Amino acid sequence: MSLGLVQRKERQKRRNQRIWGIAKFVLIVGLCSGVGYYAYDMGLSVAQQEATRWKTLHDNKVAENEQLKVELGQDKATVDQLSQLLPNEEIRSLLATVTKRANEGVDINRMETIIGGISKDASCSSETDTRRFMIITPVSADEISTASFYRGLITLAGTGSPTLNENGAPEAWFDVTKEITVSFMLPGGDTQEVSGTLPLYHSVITGGNEYRFSITAGRTSFVDASVQLCEL
Repeated sequence: MSLGLVQRKERQKRRNQRIWGIAKFVLIVGLCSGVGYYAYDMGLSVAQQEATRWKTLHDNKVAENEQLKVELGQDKATVDQLSQLLPNEEIRSLLATVTKRANEGVDINRMETIIGGISKDASCSSETDTRRFMIITPVSADEISTASFYRGLITLAGTGSPTLNENGAPEAWFDVTKEITVSFMLPGGDTQEVSGTLPLYHSVITGGNEYRFSITAGRTSFVDASVQLCEL
């Protein structure tokens, strides 16, 4: 083999190596460019999604704040309206009493009828009628004790807790320091109840009249009930 042929082959080999090296470089550059573009595109897409998500959250918060402003405005209007309807402590106390009795099961229509029937100036009798009845406890010898007023128009009965002696055993009479319950029974089966410690006060409105009762402690086992008649 001549020297010239060997040199030509050597040059061809080096040329092929350079071409292959350039091709690999171009391929690597192309791959890196593709990966970089893909990463850039993915990053841009994620960034756009995050921006959209944050914009949506911001818009929702703005809408919620606007709704809260509207609701606060409505609440303020309601409070102002209630303040106008309840100008003083007496009326607020009356509303609290009506709400309490309604929660206890008293018919709202009945309370409305009673309040609606009250006139501005009540004419009350100067005389009072007083009756005595026993407050029944679980250990009382009697099962019932009542007091009737106005020929049976209103009948009262009461229950309470027994007094405990020094040994802790219950006695037959009720404990005047504890809460009792007094029932006001009307014709037709209608019954009103009032509970609390003595003295107790309660008004019964029926037949266009108001009957104002005061119940105080009497002699052992008994209470004294006094009533005053008022025309509505």
